[in-house]
Amino acid sequence: SGGQPTPSGGAFPAQPVLHAGQPSPAGFTMQVDIDSPLAIHALASSSHAIDTQVGGDDGRHARVQLARDATRGAANADNRDFILGWRLAGDAIQSGVLLQRGEKENFFLAMVQPPRSVAPAQIAPRDYIFVVDISGSMHGFPLDTAKALMRQLLGNLRPSDRFNVLLFAGSNRMLSPQSVPATPANVNAAIRTIEQMGGSGSTELLPALRRVYAEPKTPDLSRTVVVVTDGYVTVEDEAFALVRGHLGQANLFAFGIGSSVNRHLMEGLARAGMGEPFVITRPDEAKAQAERFRKLIESPVLTSVQARFEGLDVYDVEPPQLPDVLAERPVIVFGKWRAPAAGRHGQPRLVVEGQGAGGPYRQELPVDVQAAAGQDEPALRFLWARHRIASLSDQEALTGGDAQKAAITRLGLDYSLLTQYTSFIAVDQVVRNPGGQGATSNQPSPMPEGVTDRAVGDASALGAAVASTPEPETWAAMLVVLAVLGAQLARRRQRRSYTA
Repeated sequence: SGGQPTPSGGAFPAQPVLHAGQPSPAGFTMQVDIDSPLAIHALASSSHAIDTQVGGDDGRHARVQLARDATRGAANADNRDFILGWRLAGDAIQSGVLLQRGEKENFFLAMVQPPRSVAPAQIAPRDYIFVVDISGSMHGFPLDTAKALMRQLLGNLRPSDRFNVLLFAGSNRMLSPQSVPATPANVNAAIRTIEQMGGSGSTELLPALRRVYAEPKTPDLSRTVVVVTDGYVTVEDEAFALVRGHLGQANLFAFGIGSSVNRHLMEGLARAGMGEPFVITRPDEAKAQAERFRKLIESPVLTSVQARFEGLDVYDVEPPQLPDVLAERPVIVFGKWRAPAAGRHGQPRLVVEGQGAGGPYRQELPVDVQAAAGQDEPALRFLWARHRIASLSDQEALTGGDAQKAAITRLGLDYSLLTQYTSFIAVDQVVRNPGGQGATSNQPSPMPEGVTDRAVGDASALGAAVASTPEPETWAAMLVVLAVLGAQLARRRQRRSYTA
């Protein structure tokens, strides 16, 4: 082994690396067990050859292992990421539920999955409200990029869609009293108005969102709110709660624009709206991000979604309101449940209701509470706790300080999860080899697939230790020595000049 000496006399170990293409002598195996609330379809890996086994009468359980063949087997499977994909969607909207019965708490996960492919007749009517920041911090590059983004977003609307634009800074105004059809004339008029805007004033996002949510909406309409801002806005602590509380009324997606976007706000808005954050740091990224957004939201299949349990007491449900079911986004609900009260008759069931393009939608799914006692779904408790911790962390990042510290710490300790206030500490007090001589061994790592030996620089380091660069402390010491030598040399030259 090699490396730079440490102050205690030891050494920083350098990482041994094998030659490119050389298989590792170490054994490598992997097994993935999948439990799903819906039947599993089309298991595949784009990175490895795999053997799959789908079990259970309902096809909701699967086991995946690395295949052992001559070319892509386990012998050289540890030199790249393992990527596994699967599909749950069938030919229609489907719902499913997983239950876990624990010692102190019981957990559930419910899912509403869109169909595999969505026909035009299945797409609900669409309405978009674009909330565009025109404050002083948007002046220049951010606002210019926002204008380019709006040209892309508005240009992708269908003539049958409806839209409106709300411009906000210290105050806000709608371009139209109500949403208008996305005809070429209306789209061009909106773009011309946006093009004339210049950035000025403060930024008040919360009044703008309240005004949007106050707009009337019919149950069969899928409304999407698109926030376009650099994120440097005045936001009260109820902003995320406002978005979560109106998920049943409107989807929300956030576009962050600028070289230093307020990602806490963008990512928090996305999580509160059960969407994705879109960040644009350069003008040439606007078109690609607008296209990614279009693919995600272009096919709403179920609006005004409600999921409730009958015959089962549920609580601590996340999220409290449900967004629309989009072709590229299922709806997932986490929560806790209690066993039915004694004397209650009938089997518990999950009821999913909503509005589709063809009218009201309803599905009833029996829930087998007795079978939950034999199910091993330990991940459900962690999924619920992680979701709750993420919500609290977003709230704390938005307002600053540590107002949620106690709640986050308690969740981290109760569910053994890593948070910003908790960590994992392992203490081993058992001597495994009492009185014996410890031995060290360098286990070389395989070169990543597609990477040549040139990646480690010094070819002699291959199979041994990668050549290391001096640590920062070493560089600092060298600079001090050079500075001292330079000063001594300058004094010597001065003495010689005085003597002359």
